[in-house]
Amino acid sequence: MKAIIIYFTGTYNTLFLANKIKNKLVEHNLYEVELFSIDINSSLKNIQNYDLVIFSYPIYAFNMPRIFEKYIKKIKILPGKKYIIAKQSGEPLGLNNSSSYKLINKIKRNKGILLNEYHFLLPYNIHFRYEDNFIKELFNYNDKLLSILYYELSNNIITKIKKNYFYSFNSFIFKIQRLGGPINSIFYKVDYKKCIKCNLCINNCPTKNIEIISNKIKFHKNCEMCMRCSFFCPTNAISIGMLEGWKVNGKYELEKIYNDNTLKGDFLKNHNSKFYKLFPKKIKKINDLYDYYFK
Repeated sequence: MKAIIIYFTGTYNTLFLANKIKNKLVEHNLYEVELFSIDINSSLKNIQNYDLVIFSYPIYAFNMPRIFEKYIKKIKILPGKKYIIAKQSGEPLGLNNSSSYKLINKIKRNKGILLNEYHFLLPYNIHFRYEDNFIKELFNYNDKLLSILYYELSNNIITKIKKNYFYSFNSFIFKIQRLGGPINSIFYKVDYKKCIKCNLCINNCPTKNIEIISNKIKFHKNCEMCMRCSFFCPTNAISIGMLEGWKVNGKYELEKIYNDNTLKGDFLKNHNSKFYKLFPKKIKKINDLYDYYFK
């Protein structure tokens, strides 16, 4: 059978996740899997010849990215076809659930078969940088969730997804974040003492929002706030305007961390701040479901 993972990625966390999902399905000879990346130049994908469609995206302020939502509005959902949603964020808040409600509605309205949605955890690309051992702990969680995804898919288990209207309202309010891209990008600046003119920011912007005008790098109003430009700038030369205090610069070596067996993945037991207390309940829920399926 054939599957396609249609995804948007900002700083490549979702690409990393998409590849892990692909590897899991291919490893068990369940599907042949194709990856399809969404950017401003992406054409609509004909999904008629695929037995399974997986939609994957990062969560921005409790919503799917604007570029991903625009793509979803245009794509044709086919009746009787199987669909999965695999979203990811840096924290396990239930408020993130509402990010997929519009997509869920579209699948059901067009009589598609939504098997389930899965919320994976990956490091922030803004606010603050995650330590490697914490990322390793999230990877241990994600591996179990991937196994659950595979088990439920191979056994054709359909999970009923309940909606929360408070979450929906919260998601609507936080859509104001989308104005942040066009407004805040006005204040993006480049430190030309640091800039080495590698053009990574220009060439890699998924919305083609950055260009050189009169030998200066200019940021326009089609910013997705994915942080790819500043996150991967090799000399940390880009200031992200009003969000500069939250900037994270420098890529995560995700594959290296994933394969590093010297990391114990026991970060949370030694960190009890309010933020880190969000995680144990979610992790326990996945551990319990994993044990139910596999032990």
